[in-house]
Order: sequence, then structure tokens, then C-alpha cells
Amino acid sequence: MIFMISNTSKQEILEPDKLQIFLDKIREFILDHKREIAVAVIAVLGIAAAIGGWAYYRQSRENEAMNLYNRAVLSVTRPAMMNQEVTAIVQPFKEVTEKYPGTEAAALSRYRIGNAYLNANRFDDALPAFREFLKERGGDTELSVLAYNSLGNCYQGKKDYQNALVNYERALKLRSGSPFAGDILANMARNFEAQNDRNKAREMYEKALEKIRDPAMKLLISRKIAMLG
Repeated sequence: MIFMISNTSKQEILEPDKLQIFLDKIREFILDHKREIAVAVIAVLGIAAAIGGWAYYRQSRENEAMNLYNRAVLSVTRPAMMNQEVTAIVQPFKEVTEKYPGTEAAALSRYRIGNAYLNANRFDDALPAFREFLKERGGDTELSVLAYNSLGNCYQGKKDYQNALVNYERALKLRSGSPFAGDILANMARNFEAQNDRNKAREMYEKALEKIRDPAMKLLISRKIAMLG
């Protein structure tokens, strides 16, 4: 019978197990600092629970706010708006902003409030609603473009043509404003037209004509250009 000869030296046999020594040190450390470790673990778990609880609370509020917002939208459908005072139209959206401030639904409600006041020519009421919307949910989005354009319309309605132009230009500078460029340029043209600046008005109408695809709008703008000479 042949026996395999081990290559393990006598010194290696007599040496303590390094892994066992390492594990023993860890065990001793835990035993010596078990109170501090327990406190740290509890603190970490408490923070994790707080973060999780806050996230759940925020999501629940967002869901509740959006449900209320959707009910508000349904309550002010276009046929209903035709027969309602603007105060009745904005009230459901104001309820969202008051009950759920800081939510996405509250920001959308401010945008709706601004539009309702703008359509009623209540420019001083519309302006803060659009500003608050942009403050809460500003950025390079289509709604931001529309909000800046609406701010321009409010200022134009107030005959504050300089601020109207500033906001139209802000709308155009956003990359998301490309689909609305024709309408915004047409609004800028009307702004110059209101100031009797026929040359700038014609220039803006010509730029708008290049962007607009709607045949009826193109015909209307073509007539405007012809009238301006």
C-alpha cells in the first residue's frame, strides 16, 4: 500500500489558525463593545424606518392630492366652465393647493387656476398662479413653456409690453418650446403690433408663419402680414 507524503511542515502544524484568531478578535470586540454596537444598530434601523415612513407618507399624500385634482378637473369640464363664474371654477383647485401644498397635484392646480383667471381677463389674479407654478415645478418642460407664454399674455393684457416680451422670450428659449414656437412668435407679433411697431410685428409674424402648420392660422397670419405692408 502506498501512502501519500504530506508537504505540511511541522512549523505549519504548530502555528495557530490565522482565520480562527481573526474570528476570535472580532468576537472579543463585539463582546467588549456590545452596548455601543447595539445603540448604533438601533440608530441605523431607526433612520431607515424614518426614511421609509417619510417616503410612504409623501407617496400617500401625492396619491390623495392627485385623486382630489382629478375630481377637480372633472368638475370643471368645458361645458360646465361656460356656465360658471371663475371663482367657482378655481375653487376645487384651490382646495388641492390648500390641503396638499408641495405636491405635483398642487402645482398642476396652480397652472389651472392661472388659466381660468387668464381666460376671464383677471390678469392680476392669474399672474401669481403662474409664477407659483413655475417656482414649484419650473424647468425645461412643455408646461413651463405654456406658463411663460401665459405670463406674457397676462402682461400684454395689462399693457405691460416689456414684461410680456420678456416672458415670451423665456418660453422660446426652452428646448421644450419648439412645438409652440409659432404661437409664441405670433403672440410676440401682437405685442409689437399693440405698440404700433409695425416693422417688428411683421418680422415676428413672418417668423411665426414659418413655424405654424395649421392652415387656418397660416392664412390668418398671411393676412396680418399683408395688412402691415
